[in-house]
This record gives sequence, C-alpha cells and structure tokens, in this order.
Amino acid sequence: MTKSNSINPTKLVEKQIQKRTALTFIVSVCALFVIIYFNLSVGASHITFKDFLDYAWFHEQTKQTFLIHNVRMPRMLAALFIGAALGVAGLLMQAMTRNPLASPQIFGVNAGASFVIVFITMLAPVLTEYATILAFIGAFIGGLTVYTLSGSTKGMTPVKLALAGMAIHLFFSSMTQGIILLNEDATTTVMFWLVGSLSSITWPQVIGIMPWIVLAFIGVIMIAKQLTIMELGEDLATSLGQNVKLVRILTGLLVIVLAGTSVSIAGPIGFVGLIVPHIVKHYIRADYKLMIPLTMIIGADLLLLSDVLSRLIAFPFESPVGIVTSFIGALYFLYITVKGVDRL
Repeated sequence: MTKSNSINPTKLVEKQIQKRTALTFIVSVCALFVIIYFNLSVGASHITFKDFLDYAWFHEQTKQTFLIHNVRMPRMLAALFIGAALGVAGLLMQAMTRNPLASPQIFGVNAGASFVIVFITMLAPVLTEYATILAFIGAFIGGLTVYTLSGSTKGMTPVKLALAGMAIHLFFSSMTQGIILLNEDATTTVMFWLVGSLSSITWPQVIGIMPWIVLAFIGVIMIAKQLTIMELGEDLATSLGQNVKLVRILTGLLVIVLAGTSVSIAGPIGFVGLIVPHIVKHYIRADYKLMIPLTMIIGADLLLLSDVLSRLIAFPFESPVGIVTSFIGALYFLYITVKGVDRL
C-alpha cells in the first residue's frame, strides 16, 4: 500500500502569500535604488556615474559634484522622506476613518499647514525662517479642529471625521485662496508651491524635517499591532482590550506630524497619501507590521519617480511635482474604476 502525500490547502495559500509579499518587498527596494540613481542624474545638467564616484569616493570639487551636493542630494532625500511620510499618513488616515478614500487632505492637516505658509510668505515674510514650526502649528490646528468637531456630539464616527475634515479643508483652502487673490504681490513661487514642488529644497530644510519624520515612523511602527486589531472593527477591538479612543488620538497626532512636516517644505503634494495605501493593500492586507514599511518604500518610489518625470515634461524647464502625482492618481483611479471597485 502506498501512502499518498496530502497537501494542506491553508498552508499552501500561506506560502504563496509569503512568497508574494517577499517578492513585492524585493522589487520595491530594487526599484527604489534605480529611481534614486535617475533622480540624482536626470535634469538640465546630466550627472554621470563618474560624477557620483568623484563626489562619494574621491571627494573631488567640480561643478558636477557641487550640483550633486547642493541641489540634487537634498532634493532626493526630501522626496524620499516626504514620499514615505505622505504614504504612511494616508495609510493611517484610512485606518482611522475606515474610509478607503481618506487622505491627510481630508483631516484638514494639509489645508491648515498651507494656510499658515501662504500667510507668512505673503503677509509676514519676516517669519519665513520659522516656516516648518509654523506649518506644524497650522497642521495641528487643522487636525485638532477636525478631531474636536467630529467627536463633539454623541461620539466620533468615521463618517463624522470625514465630513468635519472636508469642512475644515474647504474653510482653510478658501482663506488661502482669498489671501492670494487679495494680495497683488502674489508671486508665481507661491502658486508653484501650492501645487506641490521640490525644486527649491535646501539642506537646512531637509535636516529640519528628518528628525520629526523619523520619530513619527518609530511611533507608527509601535502602534502597528493596535492598527491591525482596529481592522477587525471597533466593537471587536474594544472587546479585545483595545483603547480605540487612545489609538485614534495617537494616529491623528502622527498624521499631523507626517503631513505637517511634508507640507512645510514641499507644499500640499496630492494623491501620494491616497494612491500608495491602495497599492500596498493589493499585496498585503490587515497586517500593519508589513504594510507600514512597504508603504514607506512605495511612497518614496512614487514621489522620487514623479520628481524625475516633472523634470522631463517641459525639459529643460521644470514642472511642479504635484501635477505629476495628480496625473498618476487620476490614471490609477480611472483604471480601478474600469476594472472594478472591489479592490478598494
């Protein structure tokens, strides 16, 4: 008698999921290194591999190495951190509101920070050197207002949070547009920044936002388990001993830090926080310990690639990176609309 080997279907599916997850991480990381290279090399002045060696290994002082250090490197690092930050902020918003179309924009964070930046740029330029801190304050006011309004009557619900966020977003946006329209000194720089731009990023700005984003990433990873439990539903999460209110407060604060720092130096870059979580959830679901790092990587991939494309649209001139991310976002949601919305 021969003994047949039985295969457990559940274990087979788990192995396939693990392979798919591992392959997704490998491809995303490899793509990140390739896109970083193109982000540093593509532009009005082309940078060759030899120039990178002169900069990183031989430390030679040339026109190209000067360009790499003072223009391309801070811009690349900003795109890397901001892309990761916006992606994670969008993931947190969707987890907190249980709304697949939620993003930092809906939480009022982007609009609050943008209003403060435009206000000090056009009406109080002496405060420009404190832009990052003041953008934090604007983001915090926007987020806190939304959170307070959504929980002011009979407790907070995802629907209330989304409605309050949209109302505050529209309020701050109208104030921002009003300042621009009523001020004759409105410059193209402000309009360029409002679309979302990485063209004028400097080392002090990058160094200023990096500690905040890194600390926020650490905080997000620490609450990954709680976010996974929240996916089971509020009632079940509460029955499992989860403090839902506390988790929402911490999540909201992290969104404010991530989105506020990003907007403070690059403007309200749209769609990154909306697209990236959808891409990640297509490969990984309901395990935030894996979703969070993959969101960081793919968010960085998307913004770095968009930054490269923004330099090629009207070469040798540059376009705001926000235009590219919005175009990619529109194409992506058009695609999933045609294919079916079950993926959301």
